[in-house]
Amino acid sequence: MNKLLRGSSLLLIGLFLLLISDMRGSADLFAWFMFIPFILYVTLYHGLKSRLWLLLTFIAGSILVLAKTTSLPVEVSLGFSIMTGTVIGLRYFIMFLVWAYIRKWTDSRISLIAFPVVVVTFEYLQAFFTAFGTWGSLAFTQVSNLPLLQSASLFGFLGITALMAWGAALLASIILEPDLAKHKIHIILFLIVFVGLNVWGDLRLSSAAQGKQVLAAAIVNGVPFTGITPDTNDPEVLSLNQTLIERTRKAARQGAELVVWGEASTVISEKGEAQFLRALSRVAKNERVAIIAAYAIPLPKDQQVKGEVMINKFTWIRNNGTIAETYLKHHPVPGEGSVPGVRPLKVIPTKYGNMAGDICYDDDFPEMSLKYSRLGADLVLNGGLDWPGILIRHTLMGRVHAIEGGFSFLRAANGATSMGFDNKGRIRASMAASEDNDHILLASMPVKRTNTLYSRVGNLIAYIAIIALLVFFFIAGRKHLGTRKR
Repeated sequence: MNKLLRGSSLLLIGLFLLLISDMRGSADLFAWFMFIPFILYVTLYHGLKSRLWLLLTFIAGSILVLAKTTSLPVEVSLGFSIMTGTVIGLRYFIMFLVWAYIRKWTDSRISLIAFPVVVVTFEYLQAFFTAFGTWGSLAFTQVSNLPLLQSASLFGFLGITALMAWGAALLASIILEPDLAKHKIHIILFLIVFVGLNVWGDLRLSSAAQGKQVLAAAIVNGVPFTGITPDTNDPEVLSLNQTLIERTRKAARQGAELVVWGEASTVISEKGEAQFLRALSRVAKNERVAIIAAYAIPLPKDQQVKGEVMINKFTWIRNNGTIAETYLKHHPVPGEGSVPGVRPLKVIPTKYGNMAGDICYDDDFPEMSLKYSRLGADLVLNGGLDWPGILIRHTLMGRVHAIEGGFSFLRAANGATSMGFDNKGRIRASMAASEDNDHILLASMPVKRTNTLYSRVGNLIAYIAIIALLVFFFIAGRKHLGTRKR
């Protein structure tokens, strides 16, 4: 069939599947197939020209996937799409180059196993050793597939990635060699694992949340995100400060015992911070409510170094008015200009259980959820800030880490959708910032962690994948060198 399909057709099909698999206007089912055209392409077509077309397709496709979330402020949302999409596209390209080399110099059995090994390895390296976290991970195309997501409690998000990559490689190998008898064992094994994980996940969801529950509030500022930091003395900012305090007081009088604000809900000057916190402490003490107040402090020009122009933080105030924690965002978005936090993560003991917090992009780095899980967190609170085009997607990503760590998760998202999840990722409450509401989401949050296998073994699947990749690369390299000596 003209070498199965023309190379350009395979790339176009792959590009379509990339675009239809992730972000808004997509269906997660297609993500199971999106790598198949590219597997066929690198198998059938070789040479520098074909590799350059592959690189271009991956980068263009990854940018366009994220560009589907573009909205005001365009310079921020589109800039994030181009920057992050380029990194993801490069990861895809290098990943396929490595796999193509292994496939060329090993047999079909090794190459089938090698594909999920390579995908897991490179997703792990991006998530744990770059500034782009889990964006572009196969697993996060499945944020609405709750039964499958339960398997994150076993081996983390990388376990889901491994399953999806395995399925794509298996289908591609069947297309290349249609004799099903040759693939019988792999087909049976894959079906057992796939069906088993989905059935187990559904059964895991059949039990109700356990432990005490706390009525918590997620508060958003209701101000459109412009990407521009306003002046701390702007009358609108001063009015917003009072509005946030009033919303906090209102939430407490509606029964909330815990309030979390969205990321950078307001801006406070260095000199005005102490007075601002004293006002919040009085509210916390008078209303008997704990407040996780997220705000930004612009730095004077003489204190700005390496492009760091502000402090992006939250202050955790106990319900007796004392300060439990001051937290700086650990993982600023590249180009954000925030001073990164370096203090060790901690949990806050309460009468309900252990609680912890982080800020927006922090939650895209799985070492955070793993650390909080091992510290015994029962509930993690996240202050987020997104643009309208990413209305719900980023918040849904948080449910994966909640399942991994076995804790409940409440995210207050300025400009997007606030949600609460229990430790199995089930939605407890939801509110879009753009809706006609009072910008207060009340959620009854279970505060009892579930011990997960992932919290014990961590990224074991990644370590196995890295070792296997090194072995496969050694086998391929040895055969390659042996062929050249003949």
